[in-house]
Amino acid sequence: MTKQNSESPQQSLTEQASGQVRWWLDPNRGLLLPVSGIWILALDWLLFSSNLLTAGLATPIVVVVGFVLGAAGTLVLQRRVAKDPFWRALVKALVSGIVVGVPWPLTGSLIGGWILLAAGMKKPASKTTQSL
Repeated sequence: MTKQNSESPQQSLTEQASGQVRWWLDPNRGLLLPVSGIWILALDWLLFSSNLLTAGLATPIVVVVGFVLGAAGTLVLQRRVAKDPFWRALVKALVSGIVVGVPWPLTGSLIGGWILLAAGMKKPASKTTQSL
């Protein structure tokens, strides 16, 4: 009995962690995967906050890098995880790339946050994520 009691909390932590991972990668959560929203937010904050260090002189480079990384990351996530058809994943990737590449950091933050908000509100969380 003692051995079972010591394994139970560990097993429940593993189930909770897998539930969180499934939520981030759940293709039924919205138009884009929640992890795609995190990708857009992270790139937006990383690229345009570092652009402040150059006093805006790196903006043309940051715009191109943001577009390429935003589109490539979203394309890979939507194709491999969400199993979207190529054309649908490509359209989502192009829109994500444009959102990240726009030289106003607020755009990517708003869109990335909207993706996460929509993913959390689309349907109720599973039993695994409710227990968190």
